[in-house]
Amino acid sequence: MAQPSQPQVLLDRARTAWARGEHHAAMALWREGAEAGEPQCAFNLGVLLDEGRYLPRDPVEAAGWYQRSAEAGFPDAAFNLAVLFEQGDGLEANPNEAARWFHIAAERGNAQAMFNLGLKYDEGRGLPQDAEQAAQWYLLAAEAGEGRGAANLARLFAMGEGVERSDVSSFKWYAIAAEMGIASAARYRERVARELTPEQRLHAGDRAQEWLQGQSRERQGSSLQ
Repeated sequence: MAQPSQPQVLLDRARTAWARGEHHAAMALWREGAEAGEPQCAFNLGVLLDEGRYLPRDPVEAAGWYQRSAEAGFPDAAFNLAVLFEQGDGLEANPNEAARWFHIAAERGNAQAMFNLGLKYDEGRGLPQDAEQAAQWYLLAAEAGEGRGAANLARLFAMGEGVERSDVSSFKWYAIAAEMGIASAARYRERVARELTPEQRLHAGDRAQEWLQGQSRERQGSSLQ
């Protein structure tokens, strides 16, 4: 059996120390692991410096650790780096760089990045406005568990932007978004419902439940070891 690498050992020790409330020890281990090239350690150190709860806030240093982690393939670090570029926090605001790192994070499976990328295509911020691309990323975000993706996809169906206009599909996606915890989605779903016959509402509701059940089965299957 292969032995864990030294950076992995540092990460495991840091997690144990943090769980015990030994925060200073954990932070020292995370920094050691980050300097040794462990991407999760670099991300955790970046979060601590970004949030400023256990260490003095330093978004410039946080961005540096996020970038090292992101370049090593850690998607959440790419997302957080994109946010710093978006906000101009510790870095000069750069919508294009924000979009680039959102894209990297999204391609690696970060649901929030998928949603943000959809929003950028939707609004034309940092990327050319493209409703079809927005719809595709909103769908991927919804499939990854991001309810805002489902809600925005519902809006595109209601408006016929990037997708063929369909009140049935809009109702379906608002129903899905509501089930995923988006508070406003139920209200918008009822507005769309006024345009549908009872049979169409029933059909759209059934489609929403089928989609949710399918997603639930996929998540259960992927969790099996």
